[in-house]
Amino acid sequence: MNKKTQRIIVIIVAAALLLSVMLPVLSVFAQASVTQSDIQGIKNELSDIQAQKKDAEAKLKSIRNDLSKAKEQVELIQNQVLLCEQEINVSQAMLDEYDRQIADKELEIAGLEQQQEEQYQEFYQQVRWMEETGGVNYISILFEANSFADMLEQAMLIGDIMDYSNRIIEQLEATQTELEMARDALAVDREAQALVQQDLEARKAELEEKRAEAQTLLNQIAASESEYAKEAKELAESEARINKELKDAEQKYAAQLAALQAQQNASVNMTSGDWYWPLPGRYKISSLFGSRVDPINGRRDNHTGTDIPAPSGTPIYAAKDGVVTTVNTNKNSSSYGYYCIISHGSGYATLYAHQCQVPIVSEGETVTKGQVIGYVGTTGRSTGNHLHFELRINGVRNDVLKLYPGMTFTSPGGGQISGG
Repeated sequence: MNKKTQRIIVIIVAAALLLSVMLPVLSVFAQASVTQSDIQGIKNELSDIQAQKKDAEAKLKSIRNDLSKAKEQVELIQNQVLLCEQEINVSQAMLDEYDRQIADKELEIAGLEQQQEEQYQEFYQQVRWMEETGGVNYISILFEANSFADMLEQAMLIGDIMDYSNRIIEQLEATQTELEMARDALAVDREAQALVQQDLEARKAELEEKRAEAQTLLNQIAASESEYAKEAKELAESEARINKELKDAEQKYAAQLAALQAQQNASVNMTSGDWYWPLPGRYKISSLFGSRVDPINGRRDNHTGTDIPAPSGTPIYAAKDGVVTTVNTNKNSSSYGYYCIISHGSGYATLYAHQCQVPIVSEGETVTKGQVIGYVGTTGRSTGNHLHFELRINGVRNDVLKLYPGMTFTSPGGGQISGG
């Protein structure tokens, strides 16, 4: 057996042993994995629900103001209707009183006409009696009188009877004229009051129409208020539900990372090496970690990773087992271009930047050492095709080459440097 075959067998055995250790963890994540994209999606949904809720609450407040105004309008019109009805009742009472007084005057006029007729009859009977007795003259009175005093008395009696009858008739006629004038005046007043009554009835009809319109509007606003209140309640319930979903997802995601970290802490010493080089066969470094002259602006700055040149489309391999925590799908949103970050537990994470396309892994996905995760490119702030390989320990950037003790690399100046 040659050395190459022995080396292959050793690698296979080591991979089998590592896989046997990692398999329980991988099965846990395969059952129910939660990604940062899932969490962000829930946050976006929550934000949308909160915006809708705010809008619904604003509409509900506005519609309630409209409802209050509509109620006031209906109440005002109702009061106007009641006042108009009171005016109509008073006007009707006045009309009834005019009718009663006119009826009284009619009765009085009829009584006077009856008295007048009786007085005419009495006068007529007196004249007839005088005609039937042959008339009365002063000569007959002189001859029939027993004395001069008797003659004067009879003459005065006849004159008094005639004068009395004339006065009675004249008084009756004068009273009748006054009553007829009073009756006519009452009729004129009643006609004027009838016009007032007619105007009041028309006004009441207009108010009733306005009240019906206002009530219809009130009913419509009340229905809208009920709908908006229902919508606001449903949105509040959705907000509570999504908040719970977000909390559960974040807890599950944290537990997911903690489980991986605990398993890896128990099985692998992360600082002892055993890391897979992301670009096998390519060990030339174009830019080391640390201070350097920026190739774009020419100013000295601090380089946060290690640059490894390679042709566009060269496969990039995961340096270690872990969980993908970040996948940038917008090459213009970062100077890294398309990139992904893998968390390996114990605070260790690696970043793979400037990929030519969106990484082929997803947030929350569990990856294994040596798995292809993307392809070399030059997206973002880059001067050529290369992999920007970065190490972060508890969020602090470190030199990734220290993970590869015993490996030899070509420095930017052409010399040889060792990892570790």
